[in-house]
Amino acid sequence: MNILTVDVEDWYQTNGVNFPIETWGRYEDRVRGSTMRILDMLEEQQVPATFFVLGCVAQKHPGLVKEIQRRGHEIGSHGGWHRMVSRMTLDEFAKDLRESKAVLEDLTGTPIRYYRAPTWSISPERYGALSILEQEGIICDSSLQPFRTPLSGNADVPVYPFHPVLEGRRLKLLEFPPTVFGWNRLKVPFAGGFYLRFWPSWFSVHLLQRINRNRTGMVYVHPWEFDTGFPRIKLPPWLHLAQYYKLDTTEAKVRRLIDKFRFVPLGKYLEEGLFPDFELASKPSKRRSG
Repeated sequence: MNILTVDVEDWYQTNGVNFPIETWGRYEDRVRGSTMRILDMLEEQQVPATFFVLGCVAQKHPGLVKEIQRRGHEIGSHGGWHRMVSRMTLDEFAKDLRESKAVLEDLTGTPIRYYRAPTWSISPERYGALSILEQEGIICDSSLQPFRTPLSGNADVPVYPFHPVLEGRRLKLLEFPPTVFGWNRLKVPFAGGFYLRFWPSWFSVHLLQRINRNRTGMVYVHPWEFDTGFPRIKLPPWLHLAQYYKLDTTEAKVRRLIDKFRFVPLGKYLEEGLFPDFELASKPSKRRSG
């Protein structure tokens, strides 16, 4: 059993591209078409997924949110404006979360219980955000990346789902990190985004089979990764790689995983109910620019 998740954001909203929010109106909006492509694929394969939707996308495309729900998928929050949590104060984060939940709950008529931070950006300085998530009714978060990149991540985070313990208090909230294959201190990401596009299909299938020997895996994708036609812009080499590398392979690689493995939405997985605790060493929360 594995979980398929979709982060519903447009190509110009990624933190790697990092266009200022006030300029977003200048860029071609393509999120509806690429998300519909994913919905059609999942309907064809009869696979349910969990969609983490940006509040600003929901406001601009309310019919898309309703279509995701109509086709039987779960909906969670991806924040309001794809701002990294590590670049907000906790008060700013709480406001962003509440506003995104409000628009999604108004459109779906159901409580929003799942959250994923843009770019896995709940850093040790912002672990207090996990308590805010719990207070706001979120029961499962997927925001702590168990390896480090130039933008985010913390190698001390477990590779398995767990209940965070903050300053001695166990949260009811479940944390589900993106799936990586761990071998001693080495962690190999392979199950989503650039990493899914980078590795050959046989390698991702092999590692997910290894993961499934003792735990559930999580696969994640973005609608823009199913869209080879969005504009190319000049970026530093590593960001260019993350944004554009092998976009034409995304759909085939996801289809291969769907053919090989069983996928359920987060809500179905949470019914298992037995997950270990893990003490998170938080750092003082400080305001950062951004």
